[in-house]
Amino acid sequence: MKIVLLKDIHGLGKKYDTVTVADGFALNNLIPKKQAEFATDGVVARYAKLKEAEGEHVKMKEEEVIKNLDSITSKVYEINAKANEQGHLFAALHKEQLADVLNIDANFIVMDKNIKEVGEHEVTLKVRDIEKVVKVMVIAE
Repeated sequence: MKIVLLKDIHGLGKKYDTVTVADGFALNNLIPKKQAEFATDGVVARYAKLKEAEGEHVKMKEEEVIKNLDSITSKVYEINAKANEQGHLFAALHKEQLADVLNIDANFIVMDKNIKEVGEHEVTLKVRDIEKVVKVMVIAE
């Protein structure tokens, strides 16, 4: 069955992609959970326009980040987090939390693992082919 994905699904496709899946998977899982729609001609055309508009929006975001990348990477950002006496954080810092502090989209942050300790950490920002490192200082509350 042909469907249009309404969100990124690991191993299946990206948002607004048209894919073919087993009928049971589409009817019993993806469509009831509002993760996909039947791929009629009208639906495919509508989501193709949305995908194109979203692509332009992403390009604009990338251009803005590239323009400000040097000013972003020249600072050391401080984040206060609750930690125990040994310096281990009670809750790990994810890239979404760092994105709020850095004031950029989380998709531009590359992290192998979450930050779990107090101290200075280097976080990589990647926009297209450009990679820069930002220093983040985690301070115990």
